[in-house]
Amino acid sequence: MTKPDLRDFTRQELARALVALGEKGSRIDRVFGLLHKKGAAGYGELPGIDEALKQKLAERYDFIPAPKVEKSVSADGTIKLAFTFADGARAESVITFTKEAAAACVSSQAGCACGCVFCAAGAAGLKRDLKPSEILAQFAACRREAGRPLDSLKFAGSGEPFMNWADVKRSILILSDNKGYNFPQFRITVSTVGVVPVIRELADSHLAIKLAVSLITADEEQRGALTPVAKKYSLRQIIGAARYYGDRTKRSVLFDYIVFDGVNDTPQDAAKLLALIKDLNCKVDLTLYSPVPSGKPFTPGSFEKAKAFQAAMAEGGVRAHLRREKGADIAAGYGQLGAQG
Repeated sequence: MTKPDLRDFTRQELARALVALGEKGSRIDRVFGLLHKKGAAGYGELPGIDEALKQKLAERYDFIPAPKVEKSVSADGTIKLAFTFADGARAESVITFTKEAAAACVSSQAGCACGCVFCAAGAAGLKRDLKPSEILAQFAACRREAGRPLDSLKFAGSGEPFMNWADVKRSILILSDNKGYNFPQFRITVSTVGVVPVIRELADSHLAIKLAVSLITADEEQRGALTPVAKKYSLRQIIGAARYYGDRTKRSVLFDYIVFDGVNDTPQDAAKLLALIKDLNCKVDLTLYSPVPSGKPFTPGSFEKAKAFQAAMAEGGVRAHLRREKGADIAAGYGQLGAQG
């Protein structure tokens, strides 16, 4: 039986583990800091920790070997990192740049069970959840490859984060711990297709992260065809949960809307979306679809139509940002990650 990875524990969980071994609290912050500030990858990388404690820990906990990492660089400077973990499972992360900022996008699962017909990970199917240490390995690699501090982090790679919420939440707690990575929670966004119970759980939690909901379309029947898992939660339920989140946290909700040519980019589609969200504290992120070889054949959205869609949102009082997709030439765009799971 595989032993748990010592890097999968939050500081509070590590404290309980050390106390159970008869250790005093003074050791906790040091061990945690060595794991997550210094990046210790084995018991030989825990200076100042006596051999007796190392032996006790080694009997119960392990260090899973670091994943193999393959790097691709887009013509626009976007970096994609493909990770192969010890058991062969794969996941990908992306780093994008502007003049002012560097942003990382990480995966929460190897593959995905949602079955979105326009998504590479959905076509690949779910292989398994990623552990906190595997999510943290992505973050650490992104930070290293960025060559500068990361300004934001988004869980929007392969996988549905709210279907692996226990591990994603642990990784967020470790990332934001001031004895560890010390990455601010308000710079972290978690994107979901709309897992209603976890949206409500997040709203009631003390986490200060941001919520993004991938709407895709405001038409119920069309959404069910594009995103099969959406049939479990109706648009009415999802919007209700998003409203609850906004009311409880006083934070804006981001709605991701991927634009397909002739599918969801008409004035009528804009009107449907406005009717759905106009009374919420929210903004819309419009992204042109990037082709996915393993998905169904869709045509990328027209930039001109998307601009008109953006204008319709503004006229209806909803903030909307239209961004050109980056990294499509290395399959690092929206929906292109996780083809091999």
